[in-house]
Amino acid sequence: MQHRAAASAPGEIRAPRRGRKRHGPREAGRNVFGYTLLAPQTLGMLVVGLVALGGVVQLSLTRVNVLAGTRDFVGLDNYARIFSDPDMAVVLSNTFFFVVVLSIGGTILALALALLLNQKIPGINIFRAAIFVPALVTTVAWTLVWGFILQPGGLLDGIVGLVGSGPLPWLRGEWLTLAVFAVIQLTKNVGINMMIFLAALQAVPQELLDAAHVDGAGRWTRFRHVILPQISSAIIMVFMLMVSGSFKVFELVLLLTNGGPGVQTSVLAFEIYRQAFRLNDIGYASALSVFLFVLVIALIGVIWQFRKRMVFHEAE
Repeated sequence: MQHRAAASAPGEIRAPRRGRKRHGPREAGRNVFGYTLLAPQTLGMLVVGLVALGGVVQLSLTRVNVLAGTRDFVGLDNYARIFSDPDMAVVLSNTFFFVVVLSIGGTILALALALLLNQKIPGINIFRAAIFVPALVTTVAWTLVWGFILQPGGLLDGIVGLVGSGPLPWLRGEWLTLAVFAVIQLTKNVGINMMIFLAALQAVPQELLDAAHVDGAGRWTRFRHVILPQISSAIIMVFMLMVSGSFKVFELVLLLTNGGPGVQTSVLAFEIYRQAFRLNDIGYASALSVFLFVLVIALIGVIWQFRKRMVFHEAE
C-alpha cells in the first residue's frame, strides 16, 4: 500500500514514538519508600484540615449567640447575606485589588530582580542578602516599622516635603492607602520569590544560551525563547503562591488602619476577624471563611488547568 511504502522509504528519519516511561523495580521501590515517609504527615494534615473545614461549614449554617450560648440553624441565610451586605462590595473590590497587584506585580518584580542579580560580579551576594532580609522579619514587625515611616510628620512626609509637596494622607483610606499596602506587602515577600527565580535562572543550561548567542540572538530573544521556557515552572509556582498569599493580607489592615475609615481599607480576611471577634457574629464569619476558601481553590484550580499552556514540557 502507498502509505506503508512511504513509511518504509529508505533514508527517511522517523520520529520516535512517544510513550509512557517504564520505571524499573528499583525506582518503583524508591517511590513507595518516599510515599511511605510522606504518608503520616500528609494523612494528619488532611484529617485535621477536613475536621476543621467541616466544623466551619457547620457553623456557617447557624446563627450563634455567644453570650447566650445558643446555636440556631438558619440554612444558607449567612451566604445570602454576603451578596446583600453593602459593605461587601468595597471589601471584595479591595481584596481583588490585592490579588491582581500582588500576584502580577510581585511575580514581575521578583523576576526582574532575579535577572538583575543573576550576575557574576564582586559583591553581588550583598545585594541579594539585602533584598532577602525583609522576608526573615515577621509581618508584624515589618508593619510597625512602616507605621512609623507613614505616620503624620514621619519619614515619608519629610521626603515628600523636600520636593515641595505637602503631607499626603497615606493611611486615610481610598486608593493611596491601598497602594501603600501593596508596596509594603511586595517589599516584604519579594526576597523569597526572587531567590526561587534566581535558582531557576542558574539552572538554565549554559549551552542553550551559548547556542542562541552563536545564532545571533539578542538579549531579548534569548530571554523570550530560551530563558522563559526553561523557568516557566518556577514562574507558575511563584504566581500561584502569590495568588493564594494575597488573600491573606491581614496584619497590615489591623495594625495600620483597622479597616477604616469605615470599611474603605478592609479586606476579606480582616472582615472575617471583625465579624467573629468584634461583632461576635460567628455564623456569618464562618460563611465568609468558606467563601474565601472557595475563592482561593477556584482561582488556583483555574491557574492549574492553564499550566499546560504556560509551562514548558508540561503537556508531554
